[in-house]
Amino acid sequence: MSLLHRLFRRHESRGARGERLAASYLRARGFRILERNLHVHDDEADLVALDPDGTTVVLVEVKTRSNDGIAPEASVNQRKRQHLVRMAMKLQQQPSYRDRPFRFDVVAVVMPENGDAIVRHIPAAFVTQ
Repeated sequence: MSLLHRLFRRHESRGARGERLAASYLRARGFRILERNLHVHDDEADLVALDPDGTTVVLVEVKTRSNDGIAPEASVNQRKRQHLVRMAMKLQQQPSYRDRPFRFDVVAVVMPENGDAIVRHIPAAFVTQ
């Protein structure tokens, strides 16, 4: 197995673990996970959750990093935000999501080589205009 392939698998595995941790973290705080890795055409949301208020649909971008000094949430760029906004607009056209408020959260997961993962939830990480 090539070095590149091993690195890719390790990254993929870390991302999957980060998404599981993020979902568990949100569930423990009263969120209900509705969808994981939801794809609608070219747009994707890591998690779609229902806020503890029972009304607000939350599109969650999960960013997982090792302890490299760069905050994971800093990598949610304008392009990713546009994709999430488009995803929300598409979901709002579906009967199960129609007439519901939407919010965009980020869950940052830092997974150091040695030690426990650190999970940070940033509610309303960005707003639409």
